[in-house]
Amino acid sequence: ADGTFRVVIRIRPPLERELSSPLWHRAVAVLGDGRVCLQEVVPEANAGDRASGTAQVVNNHAFAFDEVYDQTASQPEVYEGTAQRSVESLLQGYNATILAYGPTGTGKTYSMEGNRGGVAYADERGIIPRSMEDVFHHIQRGQDSHRRFAVRASYLQIYNEVISDLLKPDRSNLMIREDRRRGIFVDGLSEWLCRSPAEVQTLLEHGSAARATAQTGANDASSRSHAVFVVSVEQSEALADGEGESERAAGPADGRIGWKPVRVGRLNLVDLAGSERLRLTGATGQRLEETKKINQSLSAIGNVISALTERCPRQHVPYRDSKLTRLLEDSLGGNCRTTMVAMVSPAAEAFFESLSTLKFAHRARAIRNSPRVNEDLDQKALLRRYEAEVKRLRAELLESQQVQQRQMEQLQQV
Repeated sequence: ADGTFRVVIRIRPPLERELSSPLWHRAVAVLGDGRVCLQEVVPEANAGDRASGTAQVVNNHAFAFDEVYDQTASQPEVYEGTAQRSVESLLQGYNATILAYGPTGTGKTYSMEGNRGGVAYADERGIIPRSMEDVFHHIQRGQDSHRRFAVRASYLQIYNEVISDLLKPDRSNLMIREDRRRGIFVDGLSEWLCRSPAEVQTLLEHGSAARATAQTGANDASSRSHAVFVVSVEQSEALADGEGESERAAGPADGRIGWKPVRVGRLNLVDLAGSERLRLTGATGQRLEETKKINQSLSAIGNVISALTERCPRQHVPYRDSKLTRLLEDSLGGNCRTTMVAMVSPAAEAFFESLSTLKFAHRARAIRNSPRVNEDLDQKALLRRYEAEVKRLRAELLESQQVQQRQMEQLQQV
């Protein structure tokens, strides 16, 4: 592998329900050096042996990946070995994507966000909050009068093939666009200027609360939509003496400081809805329609991966078959450094789902991306954007002050 598309496996701990089953059998074994083995087992034919939980191993399926984490792996360990290099790429001006994939109930949202309700949340923070802490720590160390940073965040979901803004829920049916400067983007998606990890966490919690979830036969809080949290970091650096004479010549002639082209990195943190087998979830009505849409979009990713990894590459890659694959076009074979985190259950009862996930992830490992540093040479356009941002923030501050003033007047009248 060339490092532009990495695939790691995370095995979640067994559930109480699985451990209490007389048919419980651990089917996944970590072999070391990025290798994992999935055991195919069948219950003993003898009724007495079946009751004791014994089983026969009839086949072993072995796979190799960049990293494999067993059930004992901590959140910091997974972040440092999986996502930290994506944050470094973001800060260097690259596009990066972390893609959580796997069957429903395997811990994708926990890996990405953490367990906000737990008493040990500091230890259980997921990839997204840890990423933001690293981003702002880097900014605090590097920001001065000769280096500027701007961090923006957006949050969207794809529910039943409809894109909506999780931070402005009234914005739905959003369209995917593409232009030479911005690449692929969602038109009308709100962007929020962030100045600390706490502000990012507030946006994440606000958006997650608006995300479509429901109880199913396989998961008490199943995500019914694909969610994408997007963080962009713009950074500009002053020209050193004697550096970039052409840029200085094109810059201001009044002795003001000159700036290098702005680097714009983007990090897509993708929490996919889990694939589901209808015989296990027993979905009906609205849940059934959601399941169909989820499985269709995940199948579309599989078709894109197949097209990108065949020995004789296809002329046509079906990115436009779903909103999800269109949005992830750069992440799958394009201008991006991508890491897929594939989740599996350790239980033998989930053998078919785990085998499908491991085969899917193993094929994805053959994808080759073409990442490049994103530089914005249009300094005037960027300046106009900063000025518009400052104007908007001033207007919001003024409106807040006016609201407070009216509240004070009402209290005085009482």
